[in-house]
Amino acid sequence: MTIPPPTGRVGAPRRNAPGSLRKQDWAYQQLRERILTGALAPGEQLSQEALATELGISRGPLRDALSRLVAEHLVVDRPHQKSVVAEVSATDARDIYNGRAALESVLAAAAAQASSGERGALAADFGLLLERQRIAVSLGDTAQVRLLDRRFHDAVYALAAMPATLAALDQLRAKSDRYVALYLADAHRAQVSVDEHTAILDAVLDGDGTRSAALTRAHVLGGLTTLTGSIDRDPAGRQPAALSGPLDLSAPLDPSAPLNPPGPAGHPAPSDRPVSQ
Repeated sequence: MTIPPPTGRVGAPRRNAPGSLRKQDWAYQQLRERILTGALAPGEQLSQEALATELGISRGPLRDALSRLVAEHLVVDRPHQKSVVAEVSATDARDIYNGRAALESVLAAAAAQASSGERGALAADFGLLLERQRIAVSLGDTAQVRLLDRRFHDAVYALAAMPATLAALDQLRAKSDRYVALYLADAHRAQVSVDEHTAILDAVLDGDGTRSAALTRAHVLGGLTTLTGSIDRDPAGRQPAALSGPLDLSAPLDPSAPLNPPGPAGHPAPSDRPVSQ
């Protein structure tokens, strides 16, 4: 079932959670996507009664979903008042992105230092993932662009085998997801991001830790100019709708499958160069 674009407003058609998900998990997905896309705008009050009615669930699962969003700093819980969608600001973005740049550059360098066998085994699959990103960008499918962007970085950093550093990064990434959604909604920035991914991957596959770290740091910080510009133009954080349709949150997503599914025969690594031994 493909879920229609959420409106985040009272009076929207009532929808039921798919049987494959718990109601609180489905509500969390619905509300999180609305916040990321700006359908629920920064500073907007959240009426539990209205949201529960709209989503067709009781307040218990809804409160569980809101608690998860509070933990991710996407919602602000106000005692004895309605919760609100967290604000966005250029100052907050700079704080988060500088922390991310420090951690992600370390992870990228460590990924390049993985064994040539580990890196080479994933080369073709990385190439397929990058191709999926290019297709999503060309279609203007911002939801898939975001998912594939995250999948690319997860796959690279998994090679680093640094779970404590990755756990620290995940805390910052939870706070930055809405900012990522903002700047990847810019079609030019989304294409630049894919090009930068290709360069980072070439460095990782070549085993060049210094280059992969430098490219990753530049990649993370490079979005700030576009991001702060987006915030200045639209403080409410709203984004254009994806041209290829809404994100189906109830069905398995192709890019969330394991990174190494069998790809098309003869699919080349992104650089068409052998992995250095």
